[in-house]
Amino acid sequence: MLSGYTEAPERAQPISPDGAVPARAATDAERAVRSPAEAREAVESVARAAKAQAGAGGVLQVVHGARRVGWAAYELQRSATELVQGVAKPPYAATGSLDSLEARKLAEGVEYQVLYDRSALARSPQLELTSRLVALGEQARVVHAAPTKMIVVDGEVALLPLTASEQTVESAVVIRSSAMLVAVTRIFEDLWRFAAPFTCEREHLAGDDQPSEEERWILSLLASGATDDTIGRLMGFSARTAHRRVRELVARLGVETRFQAGMQAVKLGWL
Repeated sequence: MLSGYTEAPERAQPISPDGAVPARAATDAERAVRSPAEAREAVESVARAAKAQAGAGGVLQVVHGARRVGWAAYELQRSATELVQGVAKPPYAATGSLDSLEARKLAEGVEYQVLYDRSALARSPQLELTSRLVALGEQARVVHAAPTKMIVVDGEVALLPLTASEQTVESAVVIRSSAMLVAVTRIFEDLWRFAAPFTCEREHLAGDDQPSEEERWILSLLASGATDDTIGRLMGFSARTAHRRVRELVARLGVETRFQAGMQAVKLGWL
């Protein structure tokens, strides 16, 4: 679900092809990424290189304005023939047209691999929408804190934000076949490897299976990334008790990690 770039497309100039980016512009970001923190640093390196190239009259195409960025996101996905990879996170605006486009492309056999920032799934409408798209064939995973939004289409072109407000992406850069595109793709692949799987099955638990108010607080803290020490301090437990309670909740939810427990609790409507 890559609708988070901006509003539905209206009249705007189409994207024109550009040349390659000099290899040295992406040297730092192109290294292998081993953790989400390193992924964030690599994204920032790519963004700095993009701004430098654009400001120097380089070969990258910069798109200014929320509507034009939305048009770019739409056109790039519309042109996909094999694979769309993306990271979805706020800011969001109107989403209907891009969601419908993804559904059509999935029906055409285009593969979608989408990473969701945890905050993107915090709202019930988004969770329902993602579940529907997963049911249609989208491959979705969740990361605790994605470094940026992005779209990569067929391994040939990417769209990466340059500037954004709390409400929308104000400018973005289109990156075509180049060393910089290789770096962006590698960042996505490393984030994908670290991410937790998203599944669209919803289980409805009732009666004794519902969590207590205390357990809801613990799960809420888990979903926010709190450590056992932090949970214990906020809940008035010892660290050992907090660890035991967390372990019990993880086992009860049938997941493997603390983060997955928080996400599963959201999906079950416990939070």
